[in-house]
Amino acid sequence: MKEKLSDDQYCFACGTLNPIGLRMEVSFHDNKAYSRLSLKREFQGWSDIVHGGVMATILDEIMAHAVLHYVGQAVTTSLQVTYRAPLKVGEEFEAIGYVAEQKSRVTVAKAEIRTPGSKKILARGESKFVLFK
Repeated sequence: MKEKLSDDQYCFACGTLNPIGLRMEVSFHDNKAYSRLSLKREFQGWSDIVHGGVMATILDEIMAHAVLHYVGQAVTTSLQVTYRAPLKVGEEFEAIGYVAEQKSRVTVAKAEIRTPGSKKILARGESKFVLFK
């Protein structure tokens, strides 16, 4: 892809105009991207547990924000997720993503979803991104 990506604020994960989206708000410090939120029942899989695909989306999104902010525009080419514990509907959590490795046009990022108080890790992710240059 040679053209730049554009943001129309309709992204399912972070768009402010998407009426059914997650509306993740992302901040940056210490070379990491952070987001804190809780999810409603509309995002559940099994009763009272957030769907694993939604958790994968959050991991992908927080890694993409880290790559965009610290490296540049990129798209995900692979995503690996490891689930460690269920995320309860309505439970506040934080997603943290960072760039782990940068080689030419390929960037590797990692992320976690964890509870803010106990810092219990609920899921981990690792992705490869291809940069636009």
